[in-house]
Amino acid sequence: MYDLSKFQRMMVCLDLTGMDKGLIQYASMIARVFEINSVYFLHVAESLELPAEIQEKYPDLIAPLDETLEHEINAKVQENFVCPEGCDVQIKVATGKVTEEVLKMAKVKVIDLMVLGRKHHRSNAGLNSSKIAKSSPSSVIYVPENPKLELNKVLIPIDYSEHSQMAFEIGMGIQQQTGAMLMSNHIYRVPTGYHKSGKSYDEFAEIMLENTKKDSEKFFKKMELGDVKFEHTFALDDDPHPADKIYKTASEKGVDMIILGSKGRTSAAAFLIGSVAEKLVYESGDIPLFLVKKGKENLSLLEALFRL
Repeated sequence: MYDLSKFQRMMVCLDLTGMDKGLIQYASMIARVFEINSVYFLHVAESLELPAEIQEKYPDLIAPLDETLEHEINAKVQENFVCPEGCDVQIKVATGKVTEEVLKMAKVKVIDLMVLGRKHHRSNAGLNSSKIAKSSPSSVIYVPENPKLELNKVLIPIDYSEHSQMAFEIGMGIQQQTGAMLMSNHIYRVPTGYHKSGKSYDEFAEIMLENTKKDSEKFFKKMELGDVKFEHTFALDDDPHPADKIYKTASEKGVDMIILGSKGRTSAAAFLIGSVAEKLVYESGDIPLFLVKKGKENLSLLEALFRL
């Protein structure tokens, strides 16, 4: 069983728009379920300086901009974040390019889990979601506008790999904490050139289904399932992209979260999230996406000391 308390440090990225309220409330739920120890609320501004002519004309008009922003963020956090017992909350304001500052803060604070907003339109105030997904060793939860603040059903796409097992085990941990129903799904394909076998498309699809059922049995036998309750289904890949099929399945099942294991490399800082994960990051769906990584395997001695 995956211990969710291994997620110790969470960073929530705010853009000071109307979306922040739902994002903070969702982060509050996650902090409770995952037993987070520290939460950093981060806002990145392009600049914290007023134009010189304004400063000269109104020298005593307002407090320094960073203090003003921190006060605004603190008010939102106080109103919408229910802090779990023993959890430390800090508010950070940085300046510069949003994506670079987010990645920098994640590294400095040795963040395990990032929570980012995902708007229906693609513009997200300079935040490059794909770059963060690829470059950060932290796991990331992408939260849509007006998210449901509950975890009753969770979908875990499975490809029988090690990172799929990691995602499923995290789902097991969520079920243990919330009682959520786990729904895993494997998308299988009919290979090109199937006609050379003398079989029709439907006949070969049935062959592939029987084969993947055997793989499924082997996959789940590797884990200590205990009393975990889950429903595993199969779907023939008849959409333009597997990511489309995943979202279609998630929508039909009415799930509250999709958990996807990220393909990772254990080298210094490079991670490969795969084409399916990358497309899911960009989807304009209304379902939170939890992209999980084995970030802690890459902790250097120096980074580990930051935790002390």
